[in-house]
Amino acid sequence: MFPTRSQPFLIRRRTFLAGTAGLALSACGPQLDDAGTPRRIARQVDQTLQSIARTELAADPELATRLGLTEEQVGYDFNRYLTDRSQAAYERNRVSRLEILEALSKTPRPAEGSSQARHLDTVTAAYETAETLFVAGHGQTGLGISYPYVMDHMRGAYIDVPDLLTRSHPFRKAPDAAAYVDRLAQFADALDDERRRMNADAQAGVLPPDFILVRMAGLATAFAGTPAASHVLVTTMESQLAGVEGLSSGDASALLAKATGLVGDRIFPAYQRLASDFHTLQKSAPSEPGVWQHPDGDAYYDASLAAYTDEGLTAEQLHALGLAEVDRLTADLQLALFDAGLTEGSVTARLQMLAAQPGQVYPDTPEGRQALLDRMRAHLADAEAALPRIVSTPVRTPVAIRAVPDFLTASAPAAFYSAATADGSAPGLFEINLSDMTDWPDFTLATLVFHETVPGHHLESALTAEQAHLPLIRQMIWNVAYGEGWGVYAETLADELGLYQDDPISRIGYLQSLLFRAARLVADTGIHRLHWTRKQATDYLVAATGQPDSQMAQEVDRYTVWPGQAAAYWIGRKRILDLKERAERVLGPDFDFVEFHDAILTGGPRPLSILENDIERWYAAKIRK
Repeated sequence: MFPTRSQPFLIRRRTFLAGTAGLALSACGPQLDDAGTPRRIARQVDQTLQSIARTELAADPELATRLGLTEEQVGYDFNRYLTDRSQAAYERNRVSRLEILEALSKTPRPAEGSSQARHLDTVTAAYETAETLFVAGHGQTGLGISYPYVMDHMRGAYIDVPDLLTRSHPFRKAPDAAAYVDRLAQFADALDDERRRMNADAQAGVLPPDFILVRMAGLATAFAGTPAASHVLVTTMESQLAGVEGLSSGDASALLAKATGLVGDRIFPAYQRLASDFHTLQKSAPSEPGVWQHPDGDAYYDASLAAYTDEGLTAEQLHALGLAEVDRLTADLQLALFDAGLTEGSVTARLQMLAAQPGQVYPDTPEGRQALLDRMRAHLADAEAALPRIVSTPVRTPVAIRAVPDFLTASAPAAFYSAATADGSAPGLFEINLSDMTDWPDFTLATLVFHETVPGHHLESALTAEQAHLPLIRQMIWNVAYGEGWGVYAETLADELGLYQDDPISRIGYLQSLLFRAARLVADTGIHRLHWTRKQATDYLVAATGQPDSQMAQEVDRYTVWPGQAAAYWIGRKRILDLKERAERVLGPDFDFVEFHDAILTGGPRPLSILENDIERWYAAKIRK
């Protein structure tokens, strides 16, 4: 018998109620912990945070798999389940998160400035943001993240579940193989649930533009376009079965046959239903991007910007900031390009000339791809050698660099980082989409590596995971402005450390990357507040950054389905640089580069306002000494 989708919900409800019911019964006592919090209160905070984590994981078994958690940590056999994507589950999640907000509001306050106070404030902020964005009543809303559409060309069950099953589902013991088939048995329902939700949103006036739906229909059609026996969902399982402990050859054959039948008989028809609905929705979809076209779309965009920037700036102010930064960085690039001997034409034209120089674009061959990956690994080695100058704590978690698998390139971003699993079964992973080698001239690779790995996302993520004091729920919440702000700050940090010193052409790539981040502010706000067309936004990005038209069109499609997120990069970096400048001014010669980074990274992902409080406490403590 296959598991039903109601089981995780029942577990979630019991887990949260049981976890919070006993809080008032904690033993009383006058003792204080090291931070000055009464131990009774410290225990209550710990119990609340543990209960919240289990509640979230009961609602999202796929997240538990991706994190590499154990059944003991999560409380049930989560690897058998897909996350429930029905409208009923969407409503239950909102009710559950309101209950969690209420529990957080009733949790006694730890000592001000303590790590527990930071945990409580960070988690509360994530749930308050989620509730603000839930009010829109459409799309997908998580903790600190929101998408206006149930599905798009980058996410949704039709993309996410195959990614989960082929890249994260474990195959260690016989129950894991059976659990894979259990998940396949639920997959068609997950696809239909999201299809129904998307159609309901469309009836309410919320659906992606037609050019996004065209891409979605193509992806859905292609996924069901191969024989079931040779489909990646079947071949992945087949390749893993030989190494499964305790699984006989007969049982393996039976499971493989069942999986093949499910793919051909249930999953393929569900994809075909999706593709058909995507084609139908194109007829009523808008032809241009912008959530301003949705009911209450301007309010949704304002809430998204607030969630992603934690800055209080309006869309109009962010647009003006982006334009000013583009002008400043264009002037910086003018000088750098002149020094490199590129003196003729506009900055955009010279960047394009640089990208076209011999040796910049790697051959579109297996050997060319390998050479590009080797070059990136060399940049990573340079950054890792500089780690003692960045943080005081050695990073134990390894990171790997590889190309996006061929079957995912059509839906995958240009480049992205995935954190290591908690059980150590997978390292941190930086993947680059090599479907078009002209996207990656050599001079752009160094700053990309520094952003995604060290000292960027991998360093930030690994230090978060390696902090024993961080509760699980804190490791499950990623603040976009903090994380992406650190990633872009890491590019600047690499410059300060001299990692571009012997490679001035790669430093031009760094300046172009900063220019791109600033131009994103302009394009995102242009699309969603100033009603820019797709072509207008694409043309602006090409003219501002010198990057290829095809790549910038992909970027515009991304901003279309993820409004506000692009603003987080520049605003997060700006806040970190402002805090650094303030600390240097206050501390003078006592400012310590490594201590400053430790104060940022050891606290884990958190809103920028909480980060600012932590940095102020750090330099105030140094002054008192």
